[in-house]
Amino acid sequence: MNNFVKNQKEVINQVEEVKVNVMDLNELKKKLAKARKDLTSLENKNMNPAVIEAQKKIVEELEVEVANHPEMKASEIKVKPDFITFEVVDGDTYQKTEVSKKLAFVENNRPIDSKKVGTFISIISDGKYEKAYPVIVIPAASLVEQGYTVKDIEGKPIPQEEVEDYFAVLDGQHRSIAFARINATGETRVIPNVRIKEKENVGEYLVDINRVGNWNTKDKITVAALVNKEDELLNVMAKRMEEGFNPSTLGLIYAKKKLSDKATSLALKGEEYSLPQGAEINIERGNKFITFCQMAGIEVKDITKRYFIEGFDGYSSATSEEKAFEALGKLGSLEDKAKKFKAVKSGNDFITLLKKASK
Repeated sequence: MNNFVKNQKEVINQVEEVKVNVMDLNELKKKLAKARKDLTSLENKNMNPAVIEAQKKIVEELEVEVANHPEMKASEIKVKPDFITFEVVDGDTYQKTEVSKKLAFVENNRPIDSKKVGTFISIISDGKYEKAYPVIVIPAASLVEQGYTVKDIEGKPIPQEEVEDYFAVLDGQHRSIAFARINATGETRVIPNVRIKEKENVGEYLVDINRVGNWNTKDKITVAALVNKEDELLNVMAKRMEEGFNPSTLGLIYAKKKLSDKATSLALKGEEYSLPQGAEINIERGNKFITFCQMAGIEVKDITKRYFIEGFDGYSSATSEEKAFEALGKLGSLEDKAKKFKAVKSGNDFITLLKKASK
């Protein structure tokens, strides 16, 4: 096992260990809710005033603990793309230099897990952060030169004239954001043990560093899009997943078939992959379908259910593509449409709605 994979596993173990030793904010809130419930029960039963006062004190102490919890403080503040101090370590001499840069992230790197960020906020605030585990960054300007899109901590693309101010985090996203959130509270924290990497194939590197841990289909397709920058299907799927769409339905919307696990795995390696038999990539059609659904008032959380695209494709096959889009465009005029959309539980249900709209 190489040192990098070992470090990755140790970081994951550290998070799991702290989950046991540090009271999670959600658990603390549950504890407070129970204490309040107990207080109400004591008051309703007209219990001894001394008992009630003691319970009130417990509630007050828990309220203070919740308010002062590092996750609560950090989560309440909107983090802006401000300068943060990085302790950069030279890979050859191990000399440490403090550098002031802003945080950047590669578009289509794995999604951020807010719970992990919260856990690292607790680790850092409690003085339990292990500095031995490096944070790997690359100058954002270098990525832009290679054709990658980089975004700031707010998720906004970084203007060309500002990229020199940024380090893009390749490994250590959750830890870096945790440091940024703590700094946003007014407490100055230096991100320790930062290593600068120059990588020609950043996508391949991200696949390597993320081998540790559990990957779901969304993670795989997101990074596969980064590896295959020219693949229109993977990239449009990655962007739509940021809006809340699930990958299976996106496969149906844009290619009429779901992407197989084998195809996704090959794409992750930058290798050529094949779509299932009957697949037909049509990005324009998929975007048009989503836009028409949204214009009708159908929310993303509903569009991403396969029933809508299955029903649309079924109606299109029975009539024509033109008539299917015409009916889809008229859905917004249906009476009590929100209730009707929520009642869709199958492709046939949506076909019925399209038929009503077309009359």
